[in-house]
Amino acid sequence: MGENPSFSFWNAQWQEKFCERVRHIRANPQVDYWDKRARDFSAMRKSNGYDYGRKVYGALRSVLDAEASMLDIGAGPGSFVIPFAEHIKFVTAVEPSHEMANLLRGNAAEAGIDNYALIEEIMQDLPIGGELDAAFDLVTVSLVFWMYEDVWPLISQMEAYSSKYCAIIAEIPDHKNPRSASCCDVEEFQILYNMLISQGRFANVSVVDYRCERSVEDELQYRKLAYEQYAGDLTPAAQEKLRREVLAEARDGLCTVATRSAVIWWDRRDIVS
Repeated sequence: MGENPSFSFWNAQWQEKFCERVRHIRANPQVDYWDKRARDFSAMRKSNGYDYGRKVYGALRSVLDAEASMLDIGAGPGSFVIPFAEHIKFVTAVEPSHEMANLLRGNAAEAGIDNYALIEEIMQDLPIGGELDAAFDLVTVSLVFWMYEDVWPLISQMEAYSSKYCAIIAEIPDHKNPRSASCCDVEEFQILYNMLISQGRFANVSVVDYRCERSVEDELQYRKLAYEQYAGDLTPAAQEKLRREVLAEARDGLCTVATRSAVIWWDRRDIVS
């Protein structure tokens, strides 16, 4: 039997959008980029009490109880680990960036969270067919898939680790906001949702809005790193241009970060083949 035509279409859409983005950037983000981003990313998530993770927990709380366990892939500085661990029994975090992992440990200690474990590996290096298989009530992947051209094997991998639910948290593209263009122009929410449907996963969707404020210097540092990652060497002229842009956007010495994300979740026990 050949491949599902609907899946083939959406899979090709994903790969086309991915390749189109890659042609216009300097390099796809690697672990060392997230090492450099770790401090400001952690400060952003902490600035409003992990509101992003709390809203994602709110979208998934109906399928969780106090005895639930969770595998959080792409855990960052604890964006989900901390708010979820306050409500469920245990969270296992997967985070390959050494600097992110160190901040996660510090943030968890600061928040009084100790019901978690940390695996410092990339998702593809996690074993399949071992103790992780079907070991978790919920497996989440947040803001990770957009970096990969072949995404379905990763979805299958997250399903292997879940005994019940899977959730992908994907930013919704906002083409009016240039801040989101570097990571969201693969339109991952729309394509992933349709890919899941085509493969018999009848996914639920909740939309969460995220907003926080950060200092001018933190915003400028983020944009410098992003420029070097996606555009090219940061010349003095480019650096001055970035500074002018940030200062023009700032209000009372602060810059606003605002994004929307889709929480796409499904029950792996209800897959229709």
